[in-house]
Amino acid sequence: MTSPVYRVTKLTPSFDLRAFDCGEPAYNQWLVQHAANAVEAGSSMVYLLLEQVHPGAEERVAGYYAICPTVVVRDDMPKSLQRGVLRAAPAWLLAKLALDRSLRGDKDHQWGAQLLREALEKIVASVDLGGGQIIVVDADNPGLIAWYSRQGFKSTGGQDLRLYMKVATARKYLEPK
Repeated sequence: MTSPVYRVTKLTPSFDLRAFDCGEPAYNQWLVQHAANAVEAGSSMVYLLLEQVHPGAEERVAGYYAICPTVVVRDDMPKSLQRGVLRAAPAWLLAKLALDRSLRGDKDHQWGAQLLREALEKIVASVDLGGGQIIVVDADNPGLIAWYSRQGFKSTGGQDLRLYMKVATARKYLEPK
């Protein structure tokens, strides 16, 4: 039996997104109803994790992420990250990151961490072209704060679901281990 093949590619109108199910209706709906418009409008770039179960089979969307440039206010960030950051810092927002239910809990592949790594690679490459000091992510629910924290993001604490990472930290995260 052949193992599935995976690849990441930019969203184009040719992909059928309707079968994707990450378990969060808002993320499923955003992908189907808004992602293509966001790409077309230039407000974000969306990348798809595609799975091909066996040679010749159609690829299916197994995950996705969206990134876009933004600005963060230094005083809103955790104190530990404020040094060397401009008052209004150029930043990149990891706007969405979602994984199909079928890939969750796979301890061997850790698809969520792999998709995050892919997103950070794209962001760092974008920083190299156009600048940026900070990467931000909105965890969307308190349960995700611990996961993003394990990946190197810092929280301001309290009820705030926004987490931050310096680009320099992302570069270290991406170094071969």
